[in-house]
Amino acid sequence: MAQPNPGAPNAPLYAVTIHHCVARGDLNEMKNLVNQAEQHLKDHGDVRASLELLKAEIVKLEAKTK
Repeated sequence: MAQPNPGAPNAPLYAVTIHHCVARGDLNEMKNLVNQAEQHLKDHGDVRASLELLKAEIVKLEAKTK
């Protein structure tokens, strides 16, 4: 059985996860999710910038295959 990654969040940090957390109104859960998200940003930086780079590379590769 695989061991959990100690740096991985307990839940995926998608918008739906955050919205559901807010809707439940559990203050401790919200604070925990904030801590997870802040740690993720510290560990991985600006994910949006990486996503844009990935999309640009996909466009390049798709253009080569046409």
